[in-house]
Amino acid sequence: MTTIIDRRSSGTRSTANQERLQRRVRARLKHAVDRMAGSESIEDLARGDSPISIPVRDLHEPSFRRDPEGTPWERVLPGNKEYQRGDLIQKPEGGAARQGREGSPDGMGDDGVAIVLSPDEFLDLLFDGLALPNLRKTAQGDVQSAQWRRSGFIRDGSPSLMHVGRTMRAARARRLALRAGKHRELEKLQETRNTLHDEIHERRRCGQDVSLEQERLQDLDQQIAALERKIRAIPFIDETDLRFSHIDQQPHPITNAVMMCVMDVSGSMGETEKDLGKRFFLLLYLFLQRHYQAVTIVFVKHHSTAMECGEQEFFGAREGGGTLVSPAILLMEDIVSRRFPSDRWNVYVAEVSDGDNYSADNAIVDERLREFMPRLRNLFYLEVNRESESDLFQLYESISQSFPGLVTARANAREDIYPLFRALFAAEEIPNHA
Repeated sequence: MTTIIDRRSSGTRSTANQERLQRRVRARLKHAVDRMAGSESIEDLARGDSPISIPVRDLHEPSFRRDPEGTPWERVLPGNKEYQRGDLIQKPEGGAARQGREGSPDGMGDDGVAIVLSPDEFLDLLFDGLALPNLRKTAQGDVQSAQWRRSGFIRDGSPSLMHVGRTMRAARARRLALRAGKHRELEKLQETRNTLHDEIHERRRCGQDVSLEQERLQDLDQQIAALERKIRAIPFIDETDLRFSHIDQQPHPITNAVMMCVMDVSGSMGETEKDLGKRFFLLLYLFLQRHYQAVTIVFVKHHSTAMECGEQEFFGAREGGGTLVSPAILLMEDIVSRRFPSDRWNVYVAEVSDGDNYSADNAIVDERLREFMPRLRNLFYLEVNRESESDLFQLYESISQSFPGLVTARANAREDIYPLFRALFAAEEIPNHA
């Protein structure tokens, strides 16, 4: 007989209560992470060493307690000189006797528990529920998604995943293997017994002594009985017969994807504007590195001219000069044509600017961007630290009427970046205007 022990519940705590507790704590952590993302530096967030406070009341699982009003109950009160064992103690009345504890005079209390998440745990909460929108399967590439797939059978697992057919097949094979030799031996013994029984019957007819044959027959009967007991003792199902379906998370290559990060580094982009832009791109960089194994990232910076650069040069850019947006679009068109053909790649563009652009250049931007947009999955344009919409922002909005994949957004403070980032990458269907 096989005993299956379910260890999913610990002590008297039910699994449902534990799951509710985990959801409650995760919601508290998620809220704290969202709040920190709007105020602290992205570099500090990526390290994940900032403590998060969780109220103690949220760490208690619900449980049933005895009602003190209607049912008598017993309690041991050590060191009590007034009452003896068996005495009845009057229950306290409502009112003053049931008032809460007096607050701590020094202002400190036990109402919070500090939790420090690892960098991986912090980033998982920071980017929970986010994904690249409109990611389509083109040619099979390096971008991999983790998929749960069946991967054979194992001998240990959850009772809910037990495979009855495989278990019964293994049990039958074991019984056949263990009984085969014993059945052959039993058949030989029974054949010998039948021959000896016929011989005894024949000798008795002839009046001969059969005492030795009788002893041998009794010995054969004992051997046959013992062998039959051994055959019956073989269990129907043994622990070694159990088979469980194994479901494993396996990487699956789905497509190719490239994210082109474009930042205005002209003289009109002051420290505040660059700080907002870098904050957005750092979030984007951490998100892609955390959620996708092989998304190619291309960095482009521009002022009056545009150039492709490395990661360190992009985030540390301190250049100046005038502003032209069309050179950046022309450079991206050339990069996509040479290295990332749209029939094989999902091409995304994220652009950050303060909205300043030479007025005569807007017509070129309009023409080139309308030709470039059909080759893109999405273009995210973020305008930073501007009280009103710029001419460039209005131009992008007019283009978005024809190309829903172009999404515009505006941010004036650090705390605006993370909510906008979640709005842009929260779901497949993204808004035209954030």
